[in-house]
Formats: sequence, structure tokens, C-alpha cells
Amino acid sequence: MSESIAAEERDREDLARPKVSYWLWFGFFGGPMAGMLMIWINYPLVDRACVSGNRAWLHLTSALFLAIAIAAWFDARRWYERAGDFPMTEGGVMPRTRFMALVGMFTASLAIMEIIFQWIPIFFLGACIGT
Repeated sequence: MSESIAAEERDREDLARPKVSYWLWFGFFGGPMAGMLMIWINYPLVDRACVSGNRAWLHLTSALFLAIAIAAWFDARRWYERAGDFPMTEGGVMPRTRFMALVGMFTASLAIMEIIFQWIPIFFLGACIGT
């Protein structure tokens, strides 16, 4: 019994360390940041792709940001499983970690859908439609 309490305390201390919690913040913000950066980078690349006729950079950046969003989702999922089954109504490190991981999985899922939905027109319409 005392070993499980000691293991739980070690987990709490481990989750509260700053270097460890940076990965929790990546799981929380990684998906939305990947979606936002994709918009900020791909929009200027459309002009370059239209002039050169080469859409490779658009596909490359879309694939890169999709991979970042998926990595953020898996990181948030890992933190969610690691935090265990704590009630969301309590305070402390473990419920906060669980909540941040849950929100991170949700926002990363939305970002993954956003990136895919923005990538689809690049395949079918090309870069010069509407310019």
C-alpha cells in the first residue's frame, strides 16, 4: 500500500518538473500552432507556386504541419494516459495535467482536420485558381 502511495507521489513530482511540463505544453498548443503556421506560411507560397507552376513546396509544408499536429495529438494522449483517472473537479498537478491533455487532444484533432481540409484543394484545384 505504501509503495503505491510513494509511486503516486513520485509521478506527481515528475509531472510538476518544468522540463517535463514543456512537453505537456507542446501537447496543449502544438496542434493549433501547426494549423495557424500552415496558413501563415502557405498563403505566401501560393504566389510562388503559381508563378513557377510547382506545388511541391505547398505539399511539403502541409505534410510537415500535419505531422506536427499529429505528434501533438499523440503527446497529449500520452499525458492523458499518464495522468491517470483523477476527478476534473479537484485541484493540483494531476487534474491540471489531465485537463490540459484532454484539451490538447481536442484542439489537435481540430487542427488535423483543418490542415487536411486546407490541403485537399491543393491536390484538386492547383495554386493559380482565383488569382
